Amino acid sequence: MKNYDSREPLISLHIPKCAGQSFRHVLEQFFPGRLFFHYYQQRNALPEKHPLEPGICIHGHFNRGKGFGVMDYYPEVNQFITVLRAPLEAAVSNYFYWKTKARANQLKNGIITEGGEHDYRDIDDFFCKRSRSNMLDFMPRDMNRENYKEIIETQFVWIGLVENLQQDIDGLAGLLGLPPVQVNRVNSSARDENLSPHIREAFITENQLEFEIYHYQKFWEVSEPFFKRVLTHRR
Repeated sequence: MKNYDSREPLISLHIPKCAGQSFRHVLEQFFPGRLFFHYYQQRNALPEKHPLEPGICIHGHFNRGKGFGVMDYYPEVNQFITVLRAPLEAAVSNYFYWKTKARANQLKNGIITEGGEHDYRDIDDFFCKRSRSNMLDFMPRDMNRENYKEIIETQFVWIGLVENLQQDIDGLAGLLGLPPVQVNRVNSSARDENLSPHIREAFITENQLEFEIYHYQKFWEVSEPFFKRVLTHRR
């Protein structure tokens, strides 16, 4: 991956259900007074555009599919960080977040109707109607099998994984030249249903590229220390 340049702005891509709220609290400590946010302020209100300055960080949902991706707002920025999660785990987490927290607000605000198409009966109904991972919508550019490795290696400063978040945050602190901070898990939802095996397999088949990107990063997170030791030994 590329080296962090403190003279340039940094974009933090918050992919839904990938520890974005926990990571936000970390960034508030890493960038005091220099952290800005990119989220809907209210229904149908697009995020604010912030002036780009050296050393700032902008964190939020940059959704290319809905017209407020990175290139829609900050096409000149070329260094990114993000946290990834196994696509199936992210989708399961999204369902339980909807069930325990979002559903009531959607009903109250008329976004969905009780018993309607998107008032999901259970987790299987949710996955049947929302069979695609949304990971790629939040990436800075259109990713495919031919270009995703190049995009990761040339435009990302750091990518963390939810399952190794504290360890990875410690690594990010080192890249930024800062002391490590404690990661606190927030915004989690209880789980009380199981996804049917055949629907699970259908989701995996439907989202092969997303799984490939996730496993590519997971492989390098495990392997990079080994390769660094080998290269050091060869010197």
